Amino acid sequence: MNFDYIGLFIRSYRMANDESLQSLADRSGVSRSMIAQVESGQKSPTIMILAKLANSMNISLEDFVKNPKNLHETQVLISTKENIVSKKESAFICHQLTARSSTSLTDFYQFYFTEHGKTSFSANPISDSLKYLWVEQGELTIYLSSKKIQLKAGQGAKFNASIPHRFVNQHGQLVKGTFLVAYKN
Repeated sequence: MNFDYIGLFIRSYRMANDESLQSLADRSGVSRSMIAQVESGQKSPTIMILAKLANSMNISLEDFVKNPKNLHETQVLISTKENIVSKKESAFICHQLTARSSTSLTDFYQFYFTEHGKTSFSANPISDSLKYLWVEQGELTIYLSSKKIQLKAGQGAKFNASIPHRFVNQHGQLVKGTFLVAYKN
């Protein structure tokens, strides 16, 4: 059986966390040379080595050894005229970049205002859905039920998407940002 993906996963983990081989070895109790050999595909790890590494990396052993599907699949997401989901002639433009499916429990959107204005969102029909919003540019006011939330560039918010809400961009730089809606099932 080929376990090359485990070595790639460990190396990716270390690089993403700016961690050296020695640091991971010290935390896991697995020798530096063994980790290097697993990463390079020269050795297949034993279940004990995998358990130690998984524990030190704060992941489950099951997730660690399960061969990920579509390991090298990448999709570039682009805003186009075809994926605009906002109303025509609106000051608020919203592109749906991904849609919820059997393999993804999220909808992902890019949005921006072309002029100062507002937009409203009805309650998401799926209860327990969450909206994660990030403001890239400008200042956005969110009215969520009776609550008013002010966000500036570089700030985000998380809230229940099944509550009606609206975005307002009344002054200053026109707002640009992204949001995703996450579903539990």
